[in-house]
Amino acid sequence: MASLEAVSPVRQFVRTALVILLALMALPAALFVTAWLWFWYQTAEVDSFYREHRLLGEMRAAEKQSTNNSEPARDVLLKAMPLGTDRAAAIALLRKEKLDCQGAGPVNCQALTANVLGSKQWIIDLEFDGEERLSNARVAIWNVFL
Repeated sequence: MASLEAVSPVRQFVRTALVILLALMALPAALFVTAWLWFWYQTAEVDSFYREHRLLGEMRAAEKQSTNNSEPARDVLLKAMPLGTDRAAAIALLRKEKLDCQGAGPVNCQALTANVLGSKQWIIDLEFDGEERLSNARVAIWNVFL
């Protein structure tokens, strides 16, 4: 007398098909949860950066789109660094925000910062008068999707 009955091939097929079907149904849910967790983590990282770099964060809040000349971001910049600001102080403020500044006459400051989907390119051009005081500023923001 056999203690275990042999499983019929049809029953074995049904079991296997059921396991495969359940696995296939679980795959989209697992992918959705993984994508949501990744998006949440990236958002937290980006928000943390802009909390640490307040000026860039305020300029980002003022201008959401890519633009070659953002008046709202320029207004925020000029509140932190009004026209007439000393050249050294203006450059020091932007370097504190992690911008790399170059130029003996007009100064070009740039940074590539994290964005949730890709990066954000910041380009800030500063002009100074003969007394080395800020006379004009321009802000360009480009969203780079990689």
